Amino acid sequence: MKSKKACILFFLGCYLVAGMADTTAAKTWRGIVPLRSKRADVRRVLGKPIIGTEGAIELYEKQEGRVQVMYARKPCEQGLPADWGNWKVSPDTVVNISITLHEEIPVANLKIRNIEKYKWYTGDSGATYYRDERRGVEYQVQDGMVTAIAYGPTTRDRALRCRKDAPLIRY
Repeated sequence: MKSKKACILFFLGCYLVAGMADTTAAKTWRGIVPLRSKRADVRRVLGKPIIGTEGAIELYEKQEGRVQVMYARKPCEQGLPADWGNWKVSPDTVVNISITLHEEIPVANLKIRNIEKYKWYTGDSGATYYRDERRGVEYQVQDGMVTAIAYGPTTRDRALRCRKDAPLIRY
């Protein structure tokens, strides 16, 4: 009987660890996880937004910078960038968090080996965007300095995509 109880506890422990691994694999910011956290979670962490109250975008002013949080308006909404409206999530679910930094960070401080493999594109402004899709993080870099960081869905979230062929939009 003791071995049966130990076996059940072992499998229960494995189940809990596996369930937590799925949510911890995503890159979070202040405990907010894209495609998991809700508007109420954001408000508990960040307080009242300076702009936006019930819309798809809210702005917050925090010590590290201006924070923009994008929410799903409805599941599988069409006509929006793929990384915003193309998700099987309920309304008011966080889709993306982006922080425009008040104090820029040297890209070397990120300590990302071989960062060039994450290069997505360079915009007309001269800013280069580095995107780690596996971790759901994107860095905006200008003249060797990180000026903004965005957190969004990860490759593990692909099962939540509505349209697999929706193009990614560069902002």
